[in-house]
Amino acid sequence: MAKPVIHDQDGHADDLVATLLLAAHPAVDLKAAIVNSGDCLPEVSAQVLQEVLLQLGLPEVVVAYQIHSLPHPFPAAWQAESLNYRRDFAGSPVHSPTATGTQLLVETILESPEPVTLLVTGPCTNLAAALDAAPQIARKLERVVLMAGSLAAGGNVHDQPGHDGSAEWNLYCDPPAAAFCLAAGLPLELVTLDVTNHVPMTPPFLQRLAERSGACAIAARLLGGVEQQNYYFWDTLAALLTCEPDFLPRQGVQVRIRTDAPAEGRTECADDGFPVTIFAAGDEDRTLKVRVEERFIKILEGAGF
Repeated sequence: MAKPVIHDQDGHADDLVATLLLAAHPAVDLKAAIVNSGDCLPEVSAQVLQEVLLQLGLPEVVVAYQIHSLPHPFPAAWQAESLNYRRDFAGSPVHSPTATGTQLLVETILESPEPVTLLVTGPCTNLAAALDAAPQIARKLERVVLMAGSLAAGGNVHDQPGHDGSAEWNLYCDPPAAAFCLAAGLPLELVTLDVTNHVPMTPPFLQRLAERSGACAIAARLLGGVEQQNYYFWDTLAALLTCEPDFLPRQGVQVRIRTDAPAEGRTECADDGFPVTIFAAGDEDRTLKVRVEERFIKILEGAGF
């Protein structure tokens, strides 16, 4: 039986494609998608996502956006790539998303008759706002999967004044929100850079997508709007692991998230930290990239869109 899932994201290409993967997977009943401040222009990316879902015949998936003030915003050039996606998906949805993302998250969780799985592929700001507004939602969350953090792999925040580069971007954007969510007793599962660094998203893979039709072709068009170099299966791998948690081994650790300079957003193992589950992939797993690519394509091709 398909499980109810909500996707809370920050609207970059891999976020939008992660939603597409969730919608395509038979084990998922996608209830809502919320686009927040982070690596996008939220209103623009929400409109794009709404159009993509309508093109796929999924008008029942509710889309909203929420604009938050972040302590450390993503670079403006990365956020502006939302405009690239709109050029390819410039339709006029019957219902334009509204700025009610936090409300949608709370209501969808509370109204669900069964426990909900939440995938967060952006800053934890909207989840923190939802928990602050309605702490009771924590009891109805069966799994909370975060694309967030890094332990042994080091950070991917570079050239930011006053920062030592040790954090992953989603946590660096809003370290207090991330630390608040970590301390809230949620069943957190982290997809960290220690895993995603094994799975680069390469031009040959994008070409394979583009040569196909349906959901694969839509994914290729979205990912084709990315101008950054060194792109990885960040949010898309997190979506796959949300759908298929046994795809990779997991282990329990105790972590804390730094909120002090110059290490804001850094994830650290600590005996006095909070318990989380992390997905693991060692250097010895040379086949991981191939496995992820093949599974990704198979899910999208099997969706019947």
